[in-house]
Amino acid sequence: MNRCHLQARDWMCGLGLLLAVPLAGQPGDVEPPPTFGEIVDVRVVNVEVVVTEGKQRVHGLGAEDFHLLVDGQEVPIEYFTEVRDGRAVERSQAAAPGAAPTAPMVEPAAAAGTRYLVFIDDDFALPPQRDRVLRSLADQVPLLGPGDRMAVVAFDGREVQLLSNWTRSVAELQAVFAAARKRRAYGLQRRNEMRRPVFQYTSRLEGRESIGGLPERGSRIYYRVERVVDAACSAMRGFASAPGREVPSANLRRDVMLLLSGGWAVPDPSGVPGSEHIADRELFRPLLDTANRLGYTLYPVDLQSADAGIGLEYRTLDESNVAAAGVRLSDRVEEDALVHLALETGGRAFLDGGGVHALEGAVRDVGSYYWLGFSPSWQEDDQRHRLEVEVRRKGLKVRSRHSFSDLSRTSATSMLFASVHLFDLPLPAAHALDITLGEPVPEGSKLVVIPLRIAIPMNLVTVLSAGDGQFAARLELRVAATDDRGDHADVPVIPIELLSDRMPRDDEVWTYSDTLTLRRRPHRLLISLVDPASGAMLMKRLDFEI
Repeated sequence: MNRCHLQARDWMCGLGLLLAVPLAGQPGDVEPPPTFGEIVDVRVVNVEVVVTEGKQRVHGLGAEDFHLLVDGQEVPIEYFTEVRDGRAVERSQAAAPGAAPTAPMVEPAAAAGTRYLVFIDDDFALPPQRDRVLRSLADQVPLLGPGDRMAVVAFDGREVQLLSNWTRSVAELQAVFAAARKRRAYGLQRRNEMRRPVFQYTSRLEGRESIGGLPERGSRIYYRVERVVDAACSAMRGFASAPGREVPSANLRRDVMLLLSGGWAVPDPSGVPGSEHIADRELFRPLLDTANRLGYTLYPVDLQSADAGIGLEYRTLDESNVAAAGVRLSDRVEEDALVHLALETGGRAFLDGGGVHALEGAVRDVGSYYWLGFSPSWQEDDQRHRLEVEVRRKGLKVRSRHSFSDLSRTSATSMLFASVHLFDLPLPAAHALDITLGEPVPEGSKLVVIPLRIAIPMNLVTVLSAGDGQFAARLELRVAATDDRGDHADVPVIPIELLSDRMPRDDEVWTYSDTLTLRRRPHRLLISLVDPASGAMLMKRLDFEI
């Protein structure tokens, strides 16, 4: 806890921050951008379940046909609906012997809409392979149902850019995919980096500078894969109206991400060409956690085509064969990762050229499923819990997400903060924060230290008795900074405790002083002060030029 004492009306606290976070491009003109929202209290976990026998979908099951287990312990299914061909199916209420009765929460024949978030990985993609899939997506847009919506984002290794907000307009989405094909892709550069020898392979957190600069040589590809994963997580957080969903009303909604991957294998520490691995899948853990936390089903799409480009850069048949073997190994490594992402979130992976059928396959896949809902005993401790769904009838297979997270209020606030920063959402005047930056002071050849002063209106924060005649306001400070190259680090949550020997007046303003440590580059800052007791969030954007 960063604790500061009030002295008259001014006090000081010193804390250096090493910061910098990905920046979104300007929203397109498809629909108005997302608006600044509030944290929604979510009490129900939704689990979408696909049941098959052989290759056929199984219909007509009831809640009594399922076991729902959390961390190995069975929990009652409180809400249940079957969705068939995009609409809720009417069934009589039923329950397993001894279990609490379940109640369908969706009106029969109600449309079950799906939100498709398309993430385009331009950093690793080769243009011909990417464009082939983008053309197919444009051709398949008319398959979206009446309640469906689609949004499109792209990541070029530096910025997450919003190409389209939620819309169902066929013409607008086809124009978006046509424009996406004109974007630069960097797959050739990434493949050249893969050929470089590996000298110092380090762990996920040790291979780069703490302020988001370039990593040690040899872990460059690892770092780039990590940045793509972070960008995909940011996109999901940015489009999440809340961390999870409320109890559904008359309509179901399902969230899906089509994850267009340009190739995410990383070099093995041995440095042997073609020896790639995924580092025990931990590199992708944030992506899985974010998807399961927010209720997204992942449909990864492998943009790479088998043996693409082999023979073009090699003078002999032997060299070409060696390269082909390396590409096939790399493909197997990435395909394993993509399949893992799909299985853990209840989706499907489109591999070996199947990306040209990705939207068609996803629309068909999400059209029929069972929706199960339950209310956990929430602890708000950010713990991950294992989910298992079983059917009582033998011979049936189940596909569903495998976990959910008990999100804390602090994490929920951080997601909202990331959303506002990522998509450059407008800040209401009522939430404006009075911030002043001082003159930067050089620290070595690469860094500057910037004095930061925040004026805090006491009528907008909660001040409570702290005992012994003291009064305290406990707040959280967040700072997101993006430099002109898009380099970034995690956004910290800094607890602040303001202490005084008297209750402040409503018209009183207290000041908080701190320092930011940034690289000597232009930055855009988003600074937020949150009062957890009331939920109030004060924010301000600042451009820092040096």
